[in-house]
Amino acid sequence: MSEQYDEHEQGERVKQWLVKNGSNILTAFLLVIAGIAAWQWWQGKQHSNAQEAANQYQTFVTAIEKNDLGKASVLGTAFIKNYSKSDFAFLASLRMAKIYADTGKPELSLAALTDAKSVAHGAQQKELLDIRIAQLYLSQSKYEEASKQLNGMKPQYYAATYAELKGDLALAKNRNAEAATSYKEALAKLDANAGSRPFIEMKLSDAGGTAGKPSEIR
Repeated sequence: MSEQYDEHEQGERVKQWLVKNGSNILTAFLLVIAGIAAWQWWQGKQHSNAQEAANQYQTFVTAIEKNDLGKASVLGTAFIKNYSKSDFAFLASLRMAKIYADTGKPELSLAALTDAKSVAHGAQQKELLDIRIAQLYLSQSKYEEASKQLNGMKPQYYAATYAELKGDLALAKNRNAEAATSYKEALAKLDANAGSRPFIEMKLSDAGGTAGKPSEIR
């Protein structure tokens, strides 16, 4: 009898506790359900936004491939504004800078590269922008600006390209020995099978230097 009474008494205590705390349990349960629903909604929205950004970016790229640069310029500007947090915004900025450079608008190209820093993710993308700005200055024969741009850099990701640009700048100033040194440095930082190696070796030859046997990059 004692065991049955104990079980009955325990059952009654459970019922009383549920009557007293049931509303709190229900509230907590509903909060958990609401939290899960909100998370799933947010995840779905993120996926939808990413897919929309990808579609809009492809439309922009298609306009470029069709050489409809007027339309591409409009689409690219709108894309960067509307999808600034997208991973595609940085790529769109680089393409916009190239469109302006190719159509003889270096000032707009420079502005696009400068503005792209606001949508760049991480040090590597920012360093790439610095490289592109230096290349743009060099293409315009703005050697003082290019020199200032390069001197302000401490390359970590594009060291070979950086050294090549230093060589280009020196060669443009008829400093052949300095150019040769920079080209050799660029080659030393490249993999033996790098596609740009033959071109840099040609530049080195023009500067009066001779390329040595490529060493393995570790």
